[in-house]
Amino acid sequence: STVPTYDHCAQAGHFALTFDDGPFQYSWDLAKYLHSRGIKATFFTNGNNWVENFKTATTSTSDGIKSYIDVLKYYHELGHEIGSHTYEHKVLKGLSTTEVEYQMNQQSDLIYEAIGQRPRLMRPPEGELDNAASIVLNDLGYSSVLWDIDSKDYELKGLAYSQNLVRAVVDADSTGGHISLQHDVHEASAVELTPWMVDYITSKNYTFVTVSECLG
Repeated sequence: STVPTYDHCAQAGHFALTFDDGPFQYSWDLAKYLHSRGIKATFFTNGNNWVENFKTATTSTSDGIKSYIDVLKYYHELGHEIGSHTYEHKVLKGLSTTEVEYQMNQQSDLIYEAIGQRPRLMRPPEGELDNAASIVLNDLGYSSVLWDIDSKDYELKGLAYSQNLVRAVVDADSTGGHISLQHDVHEASAVELTPWMVDYITSKNYTFVTVSECLG
C-alpha cells in the first residue's frame, strides 16, 4: 500500500513549525532560539545538499565551532524532532525502488549515527511522490509529511511576502491545526521570519508541537 500522507495537525489549536534542507550554518542558533521560546520544531534534514562532506564539515555558532553531526545531536537534546528529507534532496518521483531506498537509508543511517534513533517521518523533496515511490516509503515504515502553510521563504522576496502568505491561511482558519514550511538554509527565514512566526502564531493562541505530536 501507499505511504500515509499528512498536511495538517489532527487537533485544533496545534501548530507544527517545520524546516527543510538543513542543517546549515543558521540551524544551531535557530534550534537554540526556538528552545529559548519553549518551542519544539521539526527539521526535515538532508545529508548531502547544502553541506558537502557532512561528517567532517563544521559551522560557526554562538556556542563555537560545531560539526553538522553536533547540530543533529543538538536538535535531539533540545527536544526538536528530526525527519528525513532524503540524503541528497532527490525528487523521488520517477526513481527506481533501489534509488528511493538509497536516498532514504543513507539519511536514516546518518541520523542514527547522530542520535541513535531512525526517522519515521519524511518529507518528499518538492512535495513530489509517485505511486511507486510511495509504496517503497510505506514498506520502509515512513509517514510522509507535507504542509498547509507555505512561507515561500525560498523565493527570497522578503519578510512581508512570507508574512502575507502565512496570515492568509491562518486568518482563514485560525483554530485548525497547521503545518508550516520554512527552510533553515536561508538566513532571513531563520533569523527574521521565525521570530515573527513565533510571535504571530502565539498571538493566535496556538500550541507549538512537533510533527509527531501534531499527527496525534
